[in-house]
Amino acid sequence: MSRSGGSEVRTPIFSGENYEFWRIKMVTIFKSLGLWSLVEKGIPTPDSKKKKKKAEESSEEEVDAEMIAVLMKDAKALGIIQNAVSDQIFPRIANADSAKMVWNLLSSEYHGGDQVRSVKLQNLRREFEYMRMRENEPLIAYLTPFE
Repeated sequence: MSRSGGSEVRTPIFSGENYEFWRIKMVTIFKSLGLWSLVEKGIPTPDSKKKKKKAEESSEEEVDAEMIAVLMKDAKALGIIQNAVSDQIFPRIANADSAKMVWNLLSSEYHGGDQVRSVKLQNLRREFEYMRMRENEPLIAYLTPFE
């Protein structure tokens, strides 16, 4: 994706690990492209008062053009997220039709609440406690999971 000035925004690929780091980088990218509020809050739906006021001030064609622009921005944000996940993660988000929906799916699965994090921590502790070096196993192979 090229930007003015020739610089290119490279999205980090999320493969299921280090979600928090990936999330922080993605938020920065979305903010730099002016898409973060759309990802965070979703496609704005005008309430009836705003719609009436807007209809009085502008034509239906202008309102439709604005909605098309918003939908295009959402599609751009959705595409950025889809390209920023690995092929193993993609099937989990493939059916989502908005950037906010995908963002929430990933957040609920990989960020989770306090209870989810607590269970993950317990599992990691258990794995650590039962980890033993096998005879004839090189030290580097034993230490790799600790990275």
